[in-house]
Amino acid sequence: MKIEVKKRGSKEFYDEMLYVISYCKKFIKKPNQKAWRYTNYLYMFMVISVIMCGIFVAMYLLDNKWYNMVMTGAFLLAFFFTLILLVTVKKRIKMYMDDNSDKIIEITKECIDYSSDTMNLKMNKGDISYIVINKYSICILPKELNKYAISISHDYLEDFLKGAKEEGYEGIIVDNRKK
Repeated sequence: MKIEVKKRGSKEFYDEMLYVISYCKKFIKKPNQKAWRYTNYLYMFMVISVIMCGIFVAMYLLDNKWYNMVMTGAFLLAFFFTLILLVTVKKRIKMYMDDNSDKIIEITKECIDYSSDTMNLKMNKGDISYIVINKYSICILPKELNKYAISISHDYLEDFLKGAKEEGYEGIIVDNRKK
């Protein structure tokens, strides 16, 4: 079955896709976990860093111990590294949003084939660990981490599920939409 992907995904789709692909090893081991939006995950980490900095500055002002300032510096460093990562992720999402090329996903009994103007990926059925359905994305995860994952927008869920069930992939589909 062929699915023509003409509509580009939403920001939420690309955000969630980047999280799943970044933590692919975690999802291969435990596919039933909730997929976060990557930017929300980074914002949460930045808030925790700021709170911890505030706590250690307050402790330094009350106790005047050197290690409280060292911990403050460590959390400030974590905050700035997370800020850099957040800017990078937002640029990557914008780059994906600007890509208007049509994509074709072909589901057969032997493999799932993804092709676009810039990339051709083919995952044999034996190389697929799980097909994880999240709130905004469908991610086809490889068994080996040195291979690419394939992501599809939730807009094509019904067509994808129909094709996957027709071709015998229902045993590796994990539905995480309700989490």
